[in-house]
Amino acid sequence: MNKENDKLNKFKAEAKLKSKKSDLFNSYLKKTNNIDDKIALIKFKYKDDNKQLLNSIKNLLKKN
Repeated sequence: MNKENDKLNKFKAEAKLKSKKSDLFNSYLKKTNNIDDKIALIKFKYKDDNKQLLNSIKNLLKKN
């Protein structure tokens, strides 16, 4: 039982860290007005997932 609790606590800590990173990313994205900075942030976030990267850039360009 203790092993399961350790795994659960580890999972909760990782989820919390991901949430903080996402909040930080979104705050930077909202603060900047420069399109080049926004694209650089999106490239950094989705460096491993090209499809998500392209979709995010398309959505960003539609908003502007």
